[in-house]
Amino acid sequence: MQAVAVPAKIAVDNAVQVLAALREATGGVNGDALALDLAPLREFDSAALSLLLQLTRDRSAAAGGGASLAADGAVGTPAGTVPSAAPLLFLLNPPDKLRELAELYGIAPMLFGGPGGPTDQPLPAS
Repeated sequence: MQAVAVPAKIAVDNAVQVLAALREATGGVNGDALALDLAPLREFDSAALSLLLQLTRDRSAAAGGGASLAADGAVGTPAGTVPSAAPLLFLLNPPDKLRELAELYGIAPMLFGGPGGPTDQPLPAS
């Protein structure tokens, strides 16, 4: 599995460029699991959430799944099917303020799961 650090800033003025750079750094859109280290993220707005949702959709679509969320927080599992062994996108070390913003928009479970969700599980061995 790849692990990629995001830049310190993801905001409306650079989100398109950051998305392109992350796609390039991770080999484009594919179904392989990807870990994004969000620890460097210091400056962000709702565009960061949009970017993370787009990466989730990219991975889900490439894996042949819908954009729905499995009961265990695994992203990319089509509704009504058994969740895959691991989510396609792991969001590591999200800043508290990013979680709060995601909660405000009602998308925190889609990105971060809950207790026992993607960010609370060890990464699968690659």
